[in-house]
Amino acid sequence: MTADEFRLLALSLPQVRYATNLGAVNFLIGDRVFATLGGPDPALATLKLSPVHQTKAVRSAPSAFFPQPGGAGARGVTCVRLSNADPDLLRPVLLDALARASQTPIPSAPGRRPANA
Repeated sequence: MTADEFRLLALSLPQVRYATNLGAVNFLIGDRVFATLGGPDPALATLKLSPVHQTKAVRSAPSAFFPQPGGAGARGVTCVRLSNADPDLLRPVLLDALARASQTPIPSAPGRRPANA
């Protein structure tokens, strides 16, 4: 996955907008950031997951997801290696981050429960 593909996928989610800050692109729902692209390493994106959803993502695809080093990672901030991710893998994890940021259920694929349900 490229940075442009990540950007398009994030912006395809309901009610998402973006803003830039110090060279990074933040994806927001309302005024809450749920994902960031760029930052110090252009090969990575970061997602704000719950620790439970972070563990699930890392176990499902350890080559694509890993906890951010330090205290933020212990709280669920998760790095995405874009080169090892694809839209089918990333979309449900992005929905989890979006739901956590919005604190409301986000519609998802049939048969899939919202992340915060």
